[in-house]
Amino acid sequence: MTNDDESDPGGLAFTDDISIAWRPVEQVPDEARLAIVNESNESFLRAVSVIGAFPGEFSEEEMASSQEVARLDLKINLLLDLVSQLIYQQSNVPARRTVTISTSEISWRDDRPPALGDTVFMQVYIQHGTPKPLSVYGRVVAVQDDNPHSSNRVRYLGLSPSAQSWLDKLIFRHHRREVAFRRRAHLSE
Repeated sequence: MTNDDESDPGGLAFTDDISIAWRPVEQVPDEARLAIVNESNESFLRAVSVIGAFPGEFSEEEMASSQEVARLDLKINLLLDLVSQLIYQQSNVPARRTVTISTSEISWRDDRPPALGDTVFMQVYIQHGTPKPLSVYGRVVAVQDDNPHSSNRVRYLGLSPSAQSWLDKLIFRHHRREVAFRRRAHLSE
């Protein structure tokens, strides 16, 4: 792997088969453009957080809602799922690939890797079946080589503290579920 930065990002990360698209950009966008992208990401990550929450992850006050509200919620979720599937099928969403998302970077393998040191705009479809991506700017800090264990790595640029916080929560939730799944699998052996 060709590296600009050999350091491992460390911290929590999750790996999933998701769609990802990237394109090189001349430079990091100005503050106004970054503010628009960050606002969109914050809103999207908040929505993903709500969509991905299991009933046991809500407080007791939130669980005190009536059965009627729960029934309506199921109907709305079904409707949203159906509409999302229709839009997703008509969108030009890239094929899925194995992607690792950490608190500081994204890594993946690609038939046409980016150039080391380039600034890129990435769209990462982190919510299966939803045609809206997480959009981030980043700098390419590593490029895959012939080693099948190497990957392209892009370090985030211009991510707001609020968007970073929501991304951290998403990563933690995925990590916690992965640990719980492994624990259950180990206990059932």
